[in-house]
Amino acid sequence: MSHTIESRKEIPDAPFYVLSNDRFMSGWGRARDKTNTIILPCASYEQAQVVEQNCHDRSEQKNVRIVSNKPTLRAHVVYSLLTEQSSPYWFSPTRPFGKRVSRG
Repeated sequence: MSHTIESRKEIPDAPFYVLSNDRFMSGWGRARDKTNTIILPCASYEQAQVVEQNCHDRSEQKNVRIVSNKPTLRAHVVYSLLTEQSSPYWFSPTRPFGKRVSRG
């Protein structure tokens, strides 16, 4: 589960971050007339690659990127923090959001 952050201090220190613009959450609620960007702190580049792939597996995630600097918050963006503890599926190497292949 994500929570909206208001300050850069709320972002945990990490060697890498995956950022992704969430088209589903953008444009309404707290993100009315704004973009909702999720921030996923990662312990290693390998973990960031897993998270990046999981983001790409979700059609509502756009502009997915791996960065090595703590993100700077911008006024026209609402930021949601997803951590491995709060949202473990995003960090799973089994690609839980991957397209299902029907067998039959």
